[in-house]
Amino acid sequence: MSRKEKLLKNWTESSANYSSSIINELNCFKRQAWLDLILTNAGSDKRMKVLDVGTGPGFFAILMSLAGHDVTAIDCTQAMINEARSNAEKFGAAVDFRVSDTQELDFPDESFDLIINRNVVWTIIDAEKAYREWRRVLRTGGKLLVFDANWNIRLFSEEKLREYNRDREEFQRLYPDTPLPYYSDEMEDFRKSMPMCARIRPQWDFDALIRVGFKRIGCNTDIRELIYDEKEQLLNRSTPMFLLAAEK
Repeated sequence: MSRKEKLLKNWTESSANYSSSIINELNCFKRQAWLDLILTNAGSDKRMKVLDVGTGPGFFAILMSLAGHDVTAIDCTQAMINEARSNAEKFGAAVDFRVSDTQELDFPDESFDLIINRNVVWTIIDAEKAYREWRRVLRTGGKLLVFDANWNIRLFSEEKLREYNRDREEFQRLYPDTPLPYYSDEMEDFRKSMPMCARIRPQWDFDALIRVGFKRIGCNTDIRELIYDEKEQLLNRSTPMFLLAAEK
């Protein structure tokens, strides 16, 4: 099975479970926490044309639509788009959802004021190509916000694997009634096949953004305290989520 086939299979099969977790986020403190974080770093307090890349079940798209912005959201699978449309309808959000390859966008140059994504770049087969394409559809002065982490670096680093196992052991000791995330052999195989998973990030991304022409690039290497509860902060201690903000 090719990398692309594995990618589409993984996100198609996980769409329903992922959607339930998104509903939970929309009904807790994370809804406002994420909105504040995005708007603080967007660089504009005006109504924006927003592109949510890899929307999944629509979390960012719903947030930004309900905040009054004009939102287009794409994902590589129809299953995810179906979940996103259903969730947007539940929350009364108006979003233009489309199935699209994140590396090849069907939009004219300089179409958007803001491009956002979360936990997407690690799944992209050619991330530098994607960054170049995202810059193309951004307006001059527009912003790109990337939220991601070295989610699977433990599969390529013994040191990171030890840190990962340490955090899980501590989590089990402190929260014995909370089940740990489980990853099947098939899921691990998918992660091992994604080229971004072996790269050291966000340094790789920073360099790639420079190569494709972005300017004024900023980075917060650990935003856990801003968007996670205490349990999640511990469980993700060895893989803190980062924020990259880049201007065209």
